Amino acid sequence: MKIAMRAPLVALVLAAAPAAALAAPAPAPPPRATVLHVPVSATAPHAAVSLVAVIDAAAAEPDLVARFRRIGAAAWRDVPFERSSAGGWYAIIPAADVVPPGLEYYIAGRGGAGAPAEALHFASAEHPQPIRVDPGLYDRLEALDRARTGGRREVVALDVDGHDFGNRYRLGDRFLRAELRWTHHAFRQLHAVGFGFGAIDGETPAAAGAEAQSARHAARYGFAELRVRPHPSLFLDARATLGVSDDGFLRGIGGAITFGKPWRSNVAVGGEMLDSLGPTAFVRLQWDTAAPLLMGASIVRTDLPGAVIAADGLYVRYDVAYPVVPAFTVRASVSYGARDGAARFGGGIGTQLAF
Repeated sequence: MKIAMRAPLVALVLAAAPAAALAAPAPAPPPRATVLHVPVSATAPHAAVSLVAVIDAAAAEPDLVARFRRIGAAAWRDVPFERSSAGGWYAIIPAADVVPPGLEYYIAGRGGAGAPAEALHFASAEHPQPIRVDPGLYDRLEALDRARTGGRREVVALDVDGHDFGNRYRLGDRFLRAELRWTHHAFRQLHAVGFGFGAIDGETPAAAGAEAQSARHAARYGFAELRVRPHPSLFLDARATLGVSDDGFLRGIGGAITFGKPWRSNVAVGGEMLDSLGPTAFVRLQWDTAAPLLMGASIVRTDLPGAVIAADGLYVRYDVAYPVVPAFTVRASVSYGARDGAARFGGGIGTQLAF
């Protein structure tokens, strides 16, 4: 009886054995690298981003890359991981791509022959790691200036100014100066550059005494200028001049420093030197308390138009600018002062078109 019951059990085991023996073993998974990475979450603008990782079995995935794109972009770009001399691994996102508002990235690898298409090691295309790029100081200042000007970077201006100093001998002592300039605004640390053309005409006593004559002085010139902003409320101006005058070749330099913003309240100090026409220096206070008017008061000391005697012409000037429309401004000024005699009046007008 016991023998009869064992026979079917042995037959069942023998029948199942060939099937188990024929079943293939499960394939081993392809080798993969192990990546340890501390994410980068924020950085400064225009600075290359170094993605550092510790990679084990890097040879298993020779095409290990960091995939990145600017926030808002559609296409991903790859930067490969490279071995550093210290033994770690790094991938560099170029500085040109590090701009506000930021980037996003993930790390992926591709194995050798027969390996699946891609393996994710950190984040993914659907859930990338963001890198916030905060705007730098001059990025923020440029954005503020562009909003203030409505994006108008180019300015064409025409200014005409003059003063009649008079003379105790009733001789002519006056000048008239006109300048046409074009200015391009970069709105960054290099705030603006420009060039222009100018003319000066005038007369001044050739000698002291009632019998003396007035000599006519004139100049025609071109100039280049730039404005630098080393601080949000500090502006430095420089100017170089080349031209001709009654005495021949004319050279000149000039500069100014402005404490405050040129389009708001500020104090400016500056000067200019023109070969045969002499130096000019000024101090100017500007205020914007009666918007939209922009007003200024100056003290000007000048030798224009090339004073020979009593070279200490001094006058005060009041000026006001009014924006007729955001892109077009008109300016007017009045001055009062003397050089060698009773004080007299002068003044000027100007226009400015921005686009």
